[in-house]
Amino acid sequence: MNKIFSFDRFWKYFKYDLVNAKSNFGLSTLILGFLPLMVYIVSNLFSLVFTGRWLPVEGSQAFGGVAMGATFIISSIVLGVKLYGNLTDKKAGSSWIMIPASTFEKFLSMFLIVFIIVPVCLAALLVVSDLILSLLPGYTPVTSWINKVVSSMADNGVTVKYLPMIWLMWGQYALAFLLGAIIFKRAKVAKTILWMFIISTVFGIVFTKILGMTDMAEYFMNGISEASISGVQSKINWWLNISWIGWVAVLAAGIFWRLKTIKH
Repeated sequence: MNKIFSFDRFWKYFKYDLVNAKSNFGLSTLILGFLPLMVYIVSNLFSLVFTGRWLPVEGSQAFGGVAMGATFIISSIVLGVKLYGNLTDKKAGSSWIMIPASTFEKFLSMFLIVFIIVPVCLAALLVVSDLILSLLPGYTPVTSWINKVVSSMADNGVTVKYLPMIWLMWGQYALAFLLGAIIFKRAKVAKTILWMFIISTVFGIVFTKILGMTDMAEYFMNGISEASISGVQSKINWWLNISWIGWVAVLAAGIFWRLKTIKH
């Protein structure tokens, strides 16, 4: 058991991995976290130069929402490459293999950093950025208008737990690009996107075929015909949760398998 996992050995490696993550992605996390604020400043500077006035609050708010969405997309794509992309290099990969920690301990550290620590740090910075912008007269924080949309949907009988949903969706993509980063030696992002497209297309075709050959479609349609929004929502949420958690598990298993097979 000690060969697979030792808490003391894992803790030493985890701290080492965190220091490397801070060095490789700390500044990027800071920039991405404050991207809405930076976009607000830059867009208003352009507005002042070309129109002689500040942008309306509504326009700044739209830029802030777009910047926040861009942060999630960019971070999920570049995180794996920035932190662990060098494992496919002979020198860096050989040095990593020689570190006194088991493959499981290295995998667990990698998973915790990519799937939990970085998204928590990013979310905290985005909230701080949004709160700073909320000091502007008439500016509604992005989190507030998201809550308003969710409350409005709840009034119509649709309950949305958007934080776990965003986290799981972001985590899927971050883990997918991490897997691509430690598999492909060149064009890591492009090749990962290509394989994601191929796999999602095949999966979509297979799932559609299965849906047509079973009573799953009827299962959903019965819920709709009963005019029970909560019933339909419950069924959809059930399938989405299984799908998201399943993909996270598959990607995590793929990452662990790849780490075990790295040789230089």
